Amino acid sequence: MLDKLQYWDEELFLFLNSKHADWLDSIMLFLSSYTNWFLACLAMSALIYFKADVWKKTGVFFFLLSTGASALLTNIIKLIIERPRPIHNELWEGTIHAIEKYSSSFSFFSSHSATTFTMAVFFLLFFRKKRLYGYIAVLWAAVVAYSRIYVAKHYPFDVMIGIIFGIMTGIAGYILFQRFKKKKELLKP
Repeated sequence: MLDKLQYWDEELFLFLNSKHADWLDSIMLFLSSYTNWFLACLAMSALIYFKADVWKKTGVFFFLLSTGASALLTNIIKLIIERPRPIHNELWEGTIHAIEKYSSSFSFFSSHSATTFTMAVFFLLFFRKKRLYGYIAVLWAAVVAYSRIYVAKHYPFDVMIGIIFGIMTGIAGYILFQRFKKKKELLKP
């Protein structure tokens, strides 16, 4: 069963990775870059701080805490699982569209997908009354997740698990934020 799942994952990767265009390469590289991630994190933190009516600093703190927890946990799991990246498969050399430089890190599961979805889901929940912000963040996270397959750094299953983990972490971070707010409000005289 596990062999069949891995086979489907590899076949879907090969199919999705083959759908590329030269003009998209630089866009996908940027979307997969830490620069993009940092700028988005900075922009979302600034929006939380400047657009929120109350709990600005606390909102930013829990947003960053959730994002950091997601990044840390995904990288710990990668070190435990040690699944090689598609770009490491020597049989696919010259077959796959690998435009990002080789790295020695592991594939399962996608930290980019997890952290971007953690950010996007927390952001969506935080701005429930201004949903457009959250929808843009979720769209951005989805495109970043796909970019990881495009640049040959992750299999679709890695990305899917990263998305699920990110959604759960974003929700958990937001719940912690809400509980913290309620506790603080109860302590007010």
